[in-house]
Amino acid sequence: MFEHFKLRHIPPLFVACSTAFGGLWPIFDAKAAMLEFGFPEYIANSPLTYPVMVSQSIRTSTLGLIMLIFYSQNKLAEVDTIMAVMGTYIGVMDGYVLSVDSPTKAVFRVVSGLLIGAWGLAGLTRGRR
Repeated sequence: MFEHFKLRHIPPLFVACSTAFGGLWPIFDAKAAMLEFGFPEYIANSPLTYPVMVSQSIRTSTLGLIMLIFYSQNKLAEVDTIMAVMGTYIGVMDGYVLSVDSPTKAVFRVVSGLLIGAWGLAGLTRGRR
């Protein structure tokens, strides 16, 4: 898996691992995951919201697993594509969802999502060919 490793692969591997494995947190403690994400207590304290958090996190986790699989197959352009789409779209939408109740976390999500998306759009994982 790492025979093609370059230092420029550290950011996408970090994104892939944090997405793949961080997305599992709600399975074990949905309330804590929701609070860390930025949802307010009145939402995180409602057990009716837990299945929604788990199901959306598993979908996000799947994107991280796909990135790791593509990386292991040396499909670096595909990793960049996922980063471009996932980073930009999820970052902006997370920011939108959090903008009312957690504006600081909303800004963080948008900025980090746009940076991840820019990395992918620039093709920095693949590098020059």
